[in-house]
Amino acid sequence: MAGGMRAVSEAERTAESGGGGPAPVALVREGTWLLPQPMPSEHLPKHTLSYLLQDSEGDLHVVDPGVDDDHNLDRLFGLIRSIGSEPSRLRTVVSTHLHHDHLGLAGRLRRETGALVAIHRAEQEAVLALAAAAPTRVADDAERAERWGVPAARRAELADVAVRAAHSAPFEADLLLEHDDLLPVPGRRIRVLHTPGHTPGHLALVEERTTETETGTGTGTDTDADARGLLFTGDLLLPTIYPGLGLGGQATDPVADYLASLDSLAPYADFEVLPGHGYRFIGAAQRIEETRHHHLTRSAEIAALLRADPAASVWRIASGVAWTAGFENLSGFYLCSALSQTAQHLAHLERQSASSDHPAGA
Repeated sequence: MAGGMRAVSEAERTAESGGGGPAPVALVREGTWLLPQPMPSEHLPKHTLSYLLQDSEGDLHVVDPGVDDDHNLDRLFGLIRSIGSEPSRLRTVVSTHLHHDHLGLAGRLRRETGALVAIHRAEQEAVLALAAAAPTRVADDAERAERWGVPAARRAELADVAVRAAHSAPFEADLLLEHDDLLPVPGRRIRVLHTPGHTPGHLALVEERTTETETGTGTGTDTDADARGLLFTGDLLLPTIYPGLGLGGQATDPVADYLASLDSLAPYADFEVLPGHGYRFIGAAQRIEETRHHHLTRSAEIAALLRADPAASVWRIASGVAWTAGFENLSGFYLCSALSQTAQHLAHLERQSASSDHPAGA
């Protein structure tokens, strides 16, 4: 039975919870380094966890390089040189999803090093769809705010969010990945998992153990680290935050997609988790269950509010949800996110109800 969740590095956990600077670069195991990359944010998370991989030929690969920022570029190049290599040895940049704190620096790395950028095929479709929708984004969001019953006095701040989101560039990757693909990393078997929900083409990566060493006691020793597989989760599974859903364009049911993606991690419950934010941890089973419980509880809460007031608007229902910060304290992006999450749970509940009313084969 899998043990409880615990941080691999106290320095990383402290950096996440203490609100200070990023944790130091860490050697995860031979050929794999963790590089915390600062991101501009007033709230947690304040860092993207980027990963540098070295293959059997000495070439380099990056997972989630962070936001497009001169300092982040310098930090990455500094790490590469500190291990006795050069940026010209960078071959691929893999982004778990389209958000700027994961994909942002990829384009510049491609221009400066010639590295190929890889994302999931469904995420490429989402990127292009968002760019195509950009010209009407403000008007579409205004119509949605009215449909959701947002009071007129609060619509201006949501419009500001729409204006900022409307500048989606039609980025095109070099490599389009599919579920169960192996990354082009010589000497290493790193498999792609399609894990939608946070975004339509979100992916996770699995590198299974490559030694026969017995799993240790979790003390953080090299022997223990080498015995475990590695699970790169992007924003699918985080140690302290419950990721938002449906944050990458149109999807039929992001809630159902996300719950299914959590299920897909079950075979890797004893792996070391290398998330996109926070800190590395052991004990994925506990965190998967906590995260699942959070979203199921949110659906149940919204279902109860809807039963009490079947004609309630999205705004009215969202205002009754027990958000961590309190609904009255939400503004801007966070208010928009709360409304969007509420609408997605309502759509999920409606699909569940329709499915139960018309079972397969009926």
